[in-house]
Amino acid sequence: MEKENANSLNQRQSKKNAAANTEKKLKKSKIEKEQELSQPHDIFFKANMGQKEILTDFLQSYLPEELHKRIEYSSLIPVDPKNISSNLKLGEADLLFRFRLEDMSGYLLLLMEHKSYEDKYTPIQILRYISEIWHHDLSRNQMLSPILPLVFHQGRKRWQYPQLKDHLSPELPDKFLSYMPLYQALYYDFSWENTRELDSSDLSLELYIYLKTIISVYEPEQAAFKEQILELFRIISQFETDILVEIATKTITYLGATRKGFNEEKIIELVKESGGEKTMETIFDRVEQRGITIGEQRGEQRGIMIGEQREKLTFALKMKKDLFPIEKIMEYTGLSREEILDL
Repeated sequence: MEKENANSLNQRQSKKNAAANTEKKLKKSKIEKEQELSQPHDIFFKANMGQKEILTDFLQSYLPEELHKRIEYSSLIPVDPKNISSNLKLGEADLLFRFRLEDMSGYLLLLMEHKSYEDKYTPIQILRYISEIWHHDLSRNQMLSPILPLVFHQGRKRWQYPQLKDHLSPELPDKFLSYMPLYQALYYDFSWENTRELDSSDLSLELYIYLKTIISVYEPEQAAFKEQILELFRIISQFETDILVEIATKTITYLGATRKGFNEEKIIELVKESGGEKTMETIFDRVEQRGITIGEQRGEQRGIMIGEQREKLTFALKMKKDLFPIEKIMEYTGLSREEILDL
């Protein structure tokens, strides 16, 4: 009898363990899927906002006036977090810049949020980043650097970013706030719900293309999406060849990876079907002036093929710096994995 009870208990425990393992696997699968879906957004964000010219235009266009006037934009320099602390581990899409602020230097901490849920831990995550930077300052007997935290959000739905003090009880007396390690992050919501119309009058074309792209990709109406993509490529076709190739490549790759039901070929066809065949022809013609061909070659290979080896390597290096996956660089340039890794 005792043996039967023991067997029964073991069976129940085994079922519980199996259920727990299944739940863990499902949770892990969900997280991995979320990360996989976010990767193209991360890459596109860093490939644009990681460029000093685009970032400068963004800051000059959106920072509050009292900050905008005090920053020396020419001094913006990207910083590798590892050079500050091995404990300063930024997220995949997070960027850190150093800049001059009148007679001192400071940091710009730029976080991109793209999640299907509201992450309540982001303010704590930023506080941890700030703490690591300040710990580095003190270890070198320096004054604490001013740090400007900026949270950038893109997605389908509007997100009300929770500032750190929003997590405190509303019953907490105001007099306590001055004794707590609170900070205020700059927050910009470029979700489709929040920014359906984008004013391009005060933005550079490259910044406008980037912002319009990350908003349009969530457009639910197919006809409106087609019109917006056509508008983007009309603008892209105005650039000089070098910049045109870079922007067209980034935009087609991003839309093909993130727009549901589309790949890169469908995005190109979409532009043509929307009345933009002339626009695509203009892009193809201008690219071919440099011996670069966009599209299929011999019906097998997609992407951008660069005739001269030197041009291939230069273009691959640019894509590598923009954090394109190795496979995508191989596809667009025809270079081997070893050639790309050696860059």
